[in-house]
Amino acid sequence: MSYNLINMKGSDTKHLNELKFWAGNVEKEGTLQNSFYETFYTSDFNISPEEYDDKAILDIGCGPRGSLEWADGANVRIGLDPLVNEYYKLNGGTLFHKMQYVNGYSEDMPFPDGVFDFVFSINSLDHVDDLDETISEMKRVLKIGGICGIIVDVNHKPTVNEPITIDLDLKDKFLDVCEVIDERVYETVYKTGFRHNLDNPTFYDFDNEEFRPAILLLKLRKVKEYVGELNKSPKKDARAYNNLFNQNKKLKKENKQLKKEINAFKNRKIVKFADKVKSGKK
Repeated sequence: MSYNLINMKGSDTKHLNELKFWAGNVEKEGTLQNSFYETFYTSDFNISPEEYDDKAILDIGCGPRGSLEWADGANVRIGLDPLVNEYYKLNGGTLFHKMQYVNGYSEDMPFPDGVFDFVFSINSLDHVDDLDETISEMKRVLKIGGICGIIVDVNHKPTVNEPITIDLDLKDKFLDVCEVIDERVYETVYKTGFRHNLDNPTFYDFDNEEFRPAILLLKLRKVKEYVGELNKSPKKDARAYNNLFNQNKKLKKENKQLKKEINAFKNRKIVKFADKVKSGKK
């Protein structure tokens, strides 16, 4: 494996497992592919790409693939993930994606109230540490009239990477400030992931009372302000929000400079080797 995980703080098994998963994908693919992501945010939720023009989009638990690169018309497209700084080290294309990555936890998002037109969680809500605090933050950062989209595994036993078991009445946790636009539940027929099940849907048989895994799709609209009883963190201000952009730009600049220096070093080694061959030296 090309990425060294030895120095990762060993107590967080979930994060270590996530990084091993992504490091394996980088090793297999080189540059991580992301062309399949657009379908999740458009046709799955019946939202046309044009509806994202000049809007602010947040993807919670985005991973390192560049999940929002397709949204060229968006004004702001941010991926929030607690492993962002590690993703930059993995690379696989992350450094150069056309979206903003923010290192942070879903339970305490570093954004002001009501700044996003769209808030998404695609295959991430069961990965969080605290479901209620995450939902509280999702409702807080979404604008009035904004859309929240969720696709998540439900009714599964907890695992190290997916410690949260979500049940079919997830929407109830949003109804204090949101209305449901769309709700669909699919049987988990194929073990190859969301995409295969969504492209070849088998709707959930509610007459079958067997407890079994399923896939839940929720599309909600925020219709009134949220005063979060669970939100213990102080109110975020615009200055902190802007600082995140500046810090991230600085990190990208530093990494690009490092890459130039590495390439220059590699090129110099090649030149030195060529000089030796030319002079007949070994």
